[in-house]
Amino acid sequence: MSGTLLTGYRVLGFDLETTGFDHRKDRIVQYALVGSDTDGRHINLQSLVNPRVKIPPETTRVHGITNDDVRGMGEFSEHVNEISSLVDGSIIVGHNVLQFDWRFLEVECIRAGVEAPIPKGMIDTLVLARRLRIPGRHALGHLCARFGIEMSRSHQADADAGATLLLLWRMMQAYPDRFTGSIDDLLDSFSD
Repeated sequence: MSGTLLTGYRVLGFDLETTGFDHRKDRIVQYALVGSDTDGRHINLQSLVNPRVKIPPETTRVHGITNDDVRGMGEFSEHVNEISSLVDGSIIVGHNVLQFDWRFLEVECIRAGVEAPIPKGMIDTLVLARRLRIPGRHALGHLCARFGIEMSRSHQADADAGATLLLLWRMMQAYPDRFTGSIDDLLDSFSD
């Protein structure tokens, strides 16, 4: 990342694919946490998840994940401990993470009977694009194109999580005056 602002922190791009858009009734079918640990070691945790409900055909057309793909995969409750161990204390970066992905994660944790992990903070690149007043559409694909980031597999959790991290880095390079101070300053100004 730009300078030393994020050095020494676990920084993870986070993305989910789901059965639909309603976190109250739809379920996670894929998750990815991609980034680096406090020592710079690469982290790549991703998996399909059996949602225990049918994936609608219109949703499969978006992310390409079918009911056959998730058959035999563990339910969310079988993944939550590994997810939580990475997310706790991390800086989570996602595109529309506050309004979409995080809500799904919280509800799935409730269903699993566990507390949601507590990150150090979250950086939502959608919120960031709006605060920086970046011209044009703010969908992940459009922003990636604007910043020269190739997205060959959009709507796959690992690809979107990685693209979001790279998008944050490119935004930090393009607007260095907006990324000064401490990590807490950054989290306060761009996370909600």
